[in-house]
Amino acid sequence: MSSSSSSSLSHTGRQTTEIPTRCWCGANLTTFGAQTKENLFRRFYRCEIWLKRKIEHHLFKWVDEAVVDEINMVDAKHSQLKEDVDSFKLCTTRSLEKQAKQIEQTLHQIKMLMDAKTKSCGTKDNSALTSEDTLTSPRMSSSANSLTKIAVAAIALGTMAWIYARISN
Repeated sequence: MSSSSSSSLSHTGRQTTEIPTRCWCGANLTTFGAQTKENLFRRFYRCEIWLKRKIEHHLFKWVDEAVVDEINMVDAKHSQLKEDVDSFKLCTTRSLEKQAKQIEQTLHQIKMLMDAKTKSCGTKDNSALTSEDTLTSPRMSSSANSLTKIAVAAIALGTMAWIYARISN
C-alpha cells in the first residue's frame, strides 16, 4: 500500500471498519479513482454528497483497506464460531459420558435385582429368566413377570431422569 493513510473517519469520529455501504449522512457511496501522484488510480469510497459540498467531511475509505478490514472481521467471526463449536462439542461429550455412566449403573442395578430375585425364587439357572422364550411367553411365571415390571419401571425412571436433566440444563 502507499504511504498515504486512510481517512475513514466520519464527522462523528467513528472509524469505518468494514466495506461501507452508506455515509454518516445517509447518502449512497460511490467508488472513485484517486488522481494524486502518490495514489494514482487507487480506488476509494466517497459519499455522493461530497461531490457537491467538498468542504464537508463525508465518509472516505480506500477500497483495498475496506476489503482487508472486512476479511479480518470475517476471520474473527470464524474464529469465534470455531471456539463456540469446540466448546459445544466438549460440553456435549461430557454430558453424554455422564449419561452413559448413569445408564451403566442403572443396568448394573437391574442385573443385581434380577439376580437377587432369581436367587430368592430358588432358580439357579439365570438363562431361563432372560431367554427370549421366557420373556415373550404368555404363560410367564409371576416372579418373572414382576421382574420384568421392575426392569421396565427402572428404564422408565431412568428415561424420565434423563429428560428432566435435558430440560433443566
